[in-house]
Amino acid sequence: MWSILTIVCLICHSIQLEAYVLPDDKSLQVEDEDAKLSTVELATKYGYRVETHHVQTDDGFILELHRITGSGSTMHDKQLPPVLLMHGLFASSADWVLLGPGNALAYLLSDMGYDVWLGNARGNRYSRKHISYSPDMNTFWDFSWHEIGVYDLPAIVDYTLNVTDKEKLHYIGHSQGTTVFFVMCSERPEYNEKVLLAQELAPVAFLEHMNSPLLKVIVKHLDAIDIIADLFSWKEFKPIPSVVLEVAKILCPQSKPNNLCVNLLFQISGANPDQVDPKMVPILLGHIPAGSSTKQILNFGQEVRSAQFRRYDYGKLKNIFVYDQPEPPSYNLPKVVAPVILHYGPNDYLTHEKDVLRLAKELPNLVELHRIEVDLFNHLDFLIAKDVKEILYEKLISNIEK
Repeated sequence: MWSILTIVCLICHSIQLEAYVLPDDKSLQVEDEDAKLSTVELATKYGYRVETHHVQTDDGFILELHRITGSGSTMHDKQLPPVLLMHGLFASSADWVLLGPGNALAYLLSDMGYDVWLGNARGNRYSRKHISYSPDMNTFWDFSWHEIGVYDLPAIVDYTLNVTDKEKLHYIGHSQGTTVFFVMCSERPEYNEKVLLAQELAPVAFLEHMNSPLLKVIVKHLDAIDIIADLFSWKEFKPIPSVVLEVAKILCPQSKPNNLCVNLLFQISGANPDQVDPKMVPILLGHIPAGSSTKQILNFGQEVRSAQFRRYDYGKLKNIFVYDQPEPPSYNLPKVVAPVILHYGPNDYLTHEKDVLRLAKELPNLVELHRIEVDLFNHLDFLIAKDVKEILYEKLISNIEK
């Protein structure tokens, strides 16, 4: 399957791209080479002790987990509960370390003594193994975020608790990382008891009011994309090839903060020029997309159309065969009884405030509904905003400490 950058380039002619002016402000502690380093290489480079673990799901996928146990001057406090961070669509464990030391959430938690675990869902660059299938087989890619919530996340939670010898953990998810949490706790409600607190960043359950101009084009042509994907067996949504990244460097030079790549990201997630460090854009593109199934993307597109939070829609006839009913089953959110805090940005094109408020009403144990007090805070700001530490991460850590 084409990379997200390729698709964006093909459909961007349908959208009037608005130019945003980026201020020349303080920089982050990151380097250009960070775009090419793995999560383990990044953590090691910046002086953190990191471990690689593997866990097998009940349906045979082998997932790679990354554990940060401290820096050169700190060790994790074995008395503290572990903290599990789960990435979004197209992403990976690298999300939580891209901002570099002193700013990235995984490092901040580790600096405070927490045992930090970074999950990787099936199909991304770190979790491309199965006991029976290879990524070259269509069967390998026959999954959506439902399977990640039902199989991957429970396996990750159980493994983390077993290794750390703890009964409960803290959970932080971003975007699809929130979706799979709601799936897990509604489909396998026994896992509610294993969560001390779930903090959901840019929570995605309902997508009725999604207003990304670029993604609206994709949703409009969702049926055609589905047919083409089946016709050409495009089951995998691959990472950006290195050659495309090299071209992007030419088209999107850091010397021009208001470049094409920045504006395309703004059209997807929302624009917040004050919080973009131009150095972060090529680093982000080096890690996102990290690989996923086409079915995940189609499933989210279906959520926009249906205005419901439910399983993959195969069409009425196949739904009867798969689900014994013509419509896909909806997830039972009242079963999500773990304590939850929802954090959302006012300018998030993907996670609209109306959809977050609707979600909040259905969660029986909502601890807090936190609207970030930065008017332009958007979907990607949760990961790469220059001041996200002060805007959000300090609050996340404070909530954990409570």
